Amino acid sequence: MAHALVVYNPVAGTAADPDLWLGTVVHRLAEKYTTTVFPTTAKMKPSEIFSAIKDDIDLVVAAGGDGTIRFALSAVASSGLDVPVALLPLGTGNQLARNLGIYKESIFVDTLHESMNVAMNGRKLKIDLGLMNGEHFCVAAGCGPISDAILMPEAQDKANWKMLAYASSMIQSIALPPVVFKISLPDEVFQVSASGLFVTNVADLGVGTLSETADVTDGLLDLCILNPKEFGDYIELGFRFGGGFVGGKAPYYVKKVQAVTVEVMHRRGPLSQFQKIRHRLLSFVQPEVAPVTTSSATITAMIDGDEAGTTPMKIKVAPQAVTVLVPQQN
Repeated sequence: MAHALVVYNPVAGTAADPDLWLGTVVHRLAEKYTTTVFPTTAKMKPSEIFSAIKDDIDLVVAAGGDGTIRFALSAVASSGLDVPVALLPLGTGNQLARNLGIYKESIFVDTLHESMNVAMNGRKLKIDLGLMNGEHFCVAAGCGPISDAILMPEAQDKANWKMLAYASSMIQSIALPPVVFKISLPDEVFQVSASGLFVTNVADLGVGTLSETADVTDGLLDLCILNPKEFGDYIELGFRFGGGFVGGKAPYYVKKVQAVTVEVMHRRGPLSQFQKIRHRLLSFVQPEVAPVTTSSATITAMIDGDEAGTTPMKIKVAPQAVTVLVPQQN
């Protein structure tokens, strides 16, 4: 009988209580597979998965949020094995699974049931991954105040409130000064002041559509630069998130790339009048909010919603890096 490997993080998101779902998954997989379950640990590297499993694997099931799914996809991509991966979206955002149409976001839909149907009967699709400083990502890499807002919510808040947990941190990011970035592409180098910089592999990041042209099968990544300055820019940015606006001038810029290097020239760019007012108000309410230094420095880098070191970020696409299972109708 074929062999399936279920990879999950026992302390992350909804997957923190495997008693609620793991038995169901193993029981369903038993129709076609002998199943091994593999709980990950905090210090484990993706390469350790296949070194620990001696038997041949015919299917990898990644159960959890985007962090766990990224871990499993990286393990497969790094191994060089052409093993299909089924995604069971049990986390907060589940961005890759949603962009692939593996489940429909509705309170009336049993996400686990839908994704297990895809795991058992889906079709194979080769997708791209990104590489940031040698680490794979499946959704996006980012940095800057708006990117930091994705890292702020606590795990319990994300488990309880899902995407609403990010609302407060996103609002707080308005008061923070932009960052002056140096962007190095194969054909050009430029500097830009921005509140958020993302290199995305998918269109929808859950907080909105960064680039509706982003496609996990096109062999490219989308460089998205967000630079809202005035209140109207934030309103317009909200509409663009909802409507999938692509390209154009600041506060929003999108460019297709195969590789890009992101460096920080200054941690603080010029505040607009609106941002100055917002910063003063926030400083009054929260005195611990201090001015950001103007000296050259590194800032936190993010991949798929998790902290991943600091800038500079050397990013490139890994085309058709892994095979995933998607619904037959996609």
